[in-house]
Amino acid sequence: MDFAHIIAPKTPSAWLDMDALDHNIALVNQKTQAVKLRLATKSIRSLDVLRYIKDNSPHFIGLMSYAADESLYLLENGFDNILCAYPTLDRASVAATFDYTKQGATMIWMVDRPEHVDVLNEVGKIHDVVINICLDINMSMPLPKLYFGTKRSALMSIKDVKKLLKHIKKCRHINVSAAMGYEAQIAGLPEHLPGKALLSPAIRLLKSRSQKQVSKRRRSIVEYLNKQGYTLKLVNGGGSGSMDFTSSQPEVSEITVGSAYYKPAYFDYMDSMHEFQPAAGFVLPVTRQPEKGVITCHSGGFIASGATGADKAPVIHYPEYLSLLNDEGFGEVQTPMAISKAKKDGNAPRLSIGDVVWCRHAKAGELCEHFNELICYRQSAQSTTDGFARSEGTRPIINTKIKNQVMTTYRGKGKCFH
Repeated sequence: MDFAHIIAPKTPSAWLDMDALDHNIALVNQKTQAVKLRLATKSIRSLDVLRYIKDNSPHFIGLMSYAADESLYLLENGFDNILCAYPTLDRASVAATFDYTKQGATMIWMVDRPEHVDVLNEVGKIHDVVINICLDINMSMPLPKLYFGTKRSALMSIKDVKKLLKHIKKCRHINVSAAMGYEAQIAGLPEHLPGKALLSPAIRLLKSRSQKQVSKRRRSIVEYLNKQGYTLKLVNGGGSGSMDFTSSQPEVSEITVGSAYYKPAYFDYMDSMHEFQPAAGFVLPVTRQPEKGVITCHSGGFIASGATGADKAPVIHYPEYLSLLNDEGFGEVQTPMAISKAKKDGNAPRLSIGDVVWCRHAKAGELCEHFNELICYRQSAQSTTDGFARSEGTRPIINTKIKNQVMTTYRGKGKCFH
């Protein structure tokens, strides 16, 4: 694809390749067809994109939000069946969702400790409402001198669940309606970490062992809950990196997927994501040429969350002959890049001040925290009935006259959720 000829109305700006998005949607639908599909909003962070994916996903069941005020925002904008993935202390937002649940909307809150339950029970008591909760089961794999997984839930075993249920039984305004067992160490850990090639065999081995213990532990806890008389509306699991595995588990009724739709750079390092295509990123304008063999772009410091490392930095998508300077990297207000000697072969396009460099962010939804809109385009020449830009010959163009050429992010709507 000739990225050099794609014209953006302004730069820096974020892009969304609709053909790649369609490809990724189809792959997710294929891989998860045995279960219901829930979209992870933290990985999308755009109402427009969420609606687009929903409309093209036959077994869509609902959304997994990441904050209480975001859950309210989603309900306000017509979405239903919201599962908030993280415990909340935001009493005001929880109470505000009752206007929608009283009209039939489904809203489920995550808990793994008595303190979480008490907050929700207190709100439910004040408003005389029974609140649905989901038990967050920790699917990490503790080993001698190694904890393989994420430090999230306090519920690791049936014993832990039994203890929490004893507390819940005292809370008249709480109803256990769901369970989630998110295998983060399988779904979100790459096998090919930059600069750590020697770890790849060990990571694959740990993932394989972890699949076996996840299958046994999550299933046993779900069976225990059923035997105790709890009617679970859903059993949630998985993520983008574990679609094949999670969808095959008999206790799982639905899977959550988010990052697979954008396929950010972090997922380039994961074995299970090779079929997916990069669908989102950003462009930076070339504003300086401080010396021969170096160009400097404006902005670029969109570093992802998590432990600091090369895997959390953006990557250069186009032109391929550019590389970062090790002592500067992607900067807050400028990003210098070196021009490779391979550029001298004469085939690569020449970059001048005013041209753009295409990049990809490391983690999916975090891109949308930096831009108000995603500029949409297609590489294939088709009709323009859906309002997206199309190619003219072999040169994809973003036409600023085409209506609905952009999809607005949460930030573009003036929203910022934590």
